Amino acid sequence: MKLNNIEYLLEKIGLTTQKRALHIQFSNPNLNTKVFLQRIDGQHQLNAGFKAELICLSTDAAIPLKRFIGSQAAVDMVTDQGQLARVTGIITQALQGQSDGSLTLYKLILEDPTALWKQRRNSRVFMNKSVVEVIQILFREWQQRSALFASSLSLVLSGLTGNYDFRPFMMQSNELDSEFIQRLLCSEGISTLIEEAALTVPNSNHPIQPQKLRLIDDNSQYQALDRRTIRYHRSNATEQYDSMTSLRAQHRLQPTAVHIQRWQAEALEQEDGAGSVQTKHQHSQDHDAASLALEDAWHFSPAWMQDLNGEDGATESGNGQIEKLTQNRVHYHNLQSKHFVAHTTVRDAHVGYWFELAAHPEINLHPGGDQQFLITAKQFYNQNNLPKDLKQQINQLLTESDWHIEDGQERQANQLTLQRRSIKIVPEYHPFTHRPTAHPMRAKVVGPEGEEIHVDEWGRIKVRFLFTRAEDHQHDGGAGANDNDTDSAWVDLLTPWAGEGYGARFLPRIGEIVVINFFDGNIDRPFVVGRIHEAHRSPTRFDHIGKLPDTKKLAGIKSREYQGSGFNQLRFDDTRGQISAQLQSSHAASQLNLGKLSYPKDTAESDDRGEGFELRTDQWGAVRAGEGLLFSTHKQEQAQGEHLDAQPAKQQLEDNHSNATALSKVAKHQQTDEIESLAQLKDFAAQIEAKIAKFNKSLLLLSSPDGIGLSSHADIHVSADSQINQIAGDSINLSTQKNLIAHAQNRISLFAAQTGIKQVAAKGKFEVHAQMDGIDLFAKQAIQIISTEDRIEIISPKEIVFTAGSSQIKLNGSGIFPTTGGKFEVKAGQHRFEGGANIVVPKLSLPTAKTLFSNQVNYNWNIESEGKKEIFILDRKSNNLIKTKMDQLDSENKVSSLRFYTPQTTDFTALIFNSDLPRLKLDLPDSENIDELLEEALYEQESDERDTEEDADQ
Repeated sequence: MKLNNIEYLLEKIGLTTQKRALHIQFSNPNLNTKVFLQRIDGQHQLNAGFKAELICLSTDAAIPLKRFIGSQAAVDMVTDQGQLARVTGIITQALQGQSDGSLTLYKLILEDPTALWKQRRNSRVFMNKSVVEVIQILFREWQQRSALFASSLSLVLSGLTGNYDFRPFMMQSNELDSEFIQRLLCSEGISTLIEEAALTVPNSNHPIQPQKLRLIDDNSQYQALDRRTIRYHRSNATEQYDSMTSLRAQHRLQPTAVHIQRWQAEALEQEDGAGSVQTKHQHSQDHDAASLALEDAWHFSPAWMQDLNGEDGATESGNGQIEKLTQNRVHYHNLQSKHFVAHTTVRDAHVGYWFELAAHPEINLHPGGDQQFLITAKQFYNQNNLPKDLKQQINQLLTESDWHIEDGQERQANQLTLQRRSIKIVPEYHPFTHRPTAHPMRAKVVGPEGEEIHVDEWGRIKVRFLFTRAEDHQHDGGAGANDNDTDSAWVDLLTPWAGEGYGARFLPRIGEIVVINFFDGNIDRPFVVGRIHEAHRSPTRFDHIGKLPDTKKLAGIKSREYQGSGFNQLRFDDTRGQISAQLQSSHAASQLNLGKLSYPKDTAESDDRGEGFELRTDQWGAVRAGEGLLFSTHKQEQAQGEHLDAQPAKQQLEDNHSNATALSKVAKHQQTDEIESLAQLKDFAAQIEAKIAKFNKSLLLLSSPDGIGLSSHADIHVSADSQINQIAGDSINLSTQKNLIAHAQNRISLFAAQTGIKQVAAKGKFEVHAQMDGIDLFAKQAIQIISTEDRIEIISPKEIVFTAGSSQIKLNGSGIFPTTGGKFEVKAGQHRFEGGANIVVPKLSLPTAKTLFSNQVNYNWNIESEGKKEIFILDRKSNNLIKTKMDQLDSENKVSSLRFYTPQTTDFTALIFNSDLPRLKLDLPDSENIDELLEEALYEQESDERDTEEDADQ
């Protein structure tokens, strides 16, 4: 057993513990007696950690390398003051070298515990946290999950002096924990320092303690070395204490100004803080910073956007963040512009500590502050001083192992990278390299339970990134992996059109899969670029039928009813020979179909159902056009004409007006009534502008070259406040299966210019009444009154007179009186003259028509504004409404007239109003009291005006 105990063999050759410059202690006690540390080569740096290579000897050639891996180790180095300066770490790599039968070489890699972070890769999200909080969360998780990490490292935050923003969203994406943590810290200008729990230990058996990870944001938090002063002195054999033997300054030209800008969504503009910030550091003796004009200008990722209502607790983005980034860049350039490289033998020169340099011929000429240096990096080696034979044996094994170590060096030395203590230390931060590569990825839309669409005022949504795992998000109640609105900050939604209150809006539904991309490739600035169909989420199925590729010729947009099964769709059918477009709401099958209409497709083609257009619904429909409406079946090939081109209708109206005018003149010549509406017909046609294809009034015009049909299984009602005109170039035919009843307030006038008037009652009586006046029958030729099967009665309670030429027969109550200037001839087979007798005339009576008084008001509008106006006729005694009329006032403001009838002579008043008074309606009952009506209407109008004024004041 003693042959495998190297400590025993070293003691035998006189290399006792007291004579060694290096000592090693493992947390695995079995290794302590088997392994001897011959040499250490290490490097330690701010923001990079600690790593060392250990060359060890052992008499055991069969030590399992796995026994080293994960073991903690402490290396103690004897200083010039006889103290033991300690460095510790974890063995992360073990290599076995050559063996000569008595000795075997082992090379071990010793690293600080953050090396474990390099072995864990993850993807996760953090919401509403500061960078420091995220680091603490990760550190606690590592301590909980890894006993080795928990026993090896502690987190120290006492070196932080600033306040750090709460960011709404941070993502780790396929990053090593080491990369993620370093990225976050660098973005805030926070440096990291791996430091020993105790820089010196009383003996080499002192227990191994956890190292410290210190976070530092200000130079004041770096401490001084215990020795405080390092003396500059050339190395020689007579030097008793460690000293600096060489010091070299290094200058590099760096940018002299920094300008950072970024997009600020809340302000809708680029923000650039204080603009271009010039360094106060002098880079050149011959040229000042301004004349060098070396600007480091950056366009960073857009500012983060917190919750619009401030409910997430995130820090509001603003110029302060740009100014901080700018200052950190300036500090980094100053840091890179000059540093010092020193060679020393000072074994207790620790990274992250400062000292004063003494006895340097040039440095001592500077002010006191410029003589203080902070150690930012250290490369060192140290080795035990072995007997010559043993050293040669080891060198041979090193050569055979191909592990080259320079011979002839001093036993120990180091190289220090120094920075004047007054130069602020910040880590390097390059925003486009110190981050993971961002690629488009999938995410699922999430929101509160019970919601189907969840957005904020800007239309942003919340998503769950599909890589998130519940075990990674327990620190925040599962936020990030809850499948609800806690899983992300608000994420912007890309839209093809976004104006001020206008644009395109298609909001994703909860549960849909969206594609995420990242502004400027920044993993912390996600936005939604679109959605994709996968698995059971089939592509758009128009009309709820069909699937791809069968319906590949269909394109368009289809939505879904919120928490329902209905839909709206805009469908384009590009099927050859069936090209069409459809705008549809599934409610009441309300559709506008255009083109070659076909039935909804569940295959490549479907049956035709018509050509042209169809506007249909199962419920109610309305067509409104405030300035006029044209329905026409006149062709307008390829839509080449004006959309209100009604020239054929205008020409037809004018032709009919000419025909009707000619016929009316004939009627006048024949001493009958003219057509009263000719002027209105002419005016109607005049409202149709042929040259510019527009209507001058709000006309409804139906026009067809081949006929217009009206059909109803119930009633058809035609109503007008003015004239109803029917003019035909041929016949007007009326036919009914029941009655034809015509009423006229004044008179009925019929005129046939050519072939007469015929009235026939096939069955029933033919009655003609003139209930308040007489009947005149005129004929140029014969008048026949014939009863083919019964008698003819002519009855008058007063008198009947027959006159022909110069002869007359008069019948009245006094007798029968024939009168003639010619011959009175009577022919009869028998003549009888008997005594007188009276005839009782049947008492006949006719209904007495109620006398109506005709009234007419002629008026025009003394109002400048055009538009709809309304006139009201009121009984002055009762204030009851008699008649109303609506006028469409035009720029010509022609005189209008209104005729109305009253049962007796009536004093009346005419009132006119703008037609927008809310309670003045055309269909008011006659009994409505106008005083009450006006009072209500005017009160409502005044209330609306007050509300408008109050809104304007606010």
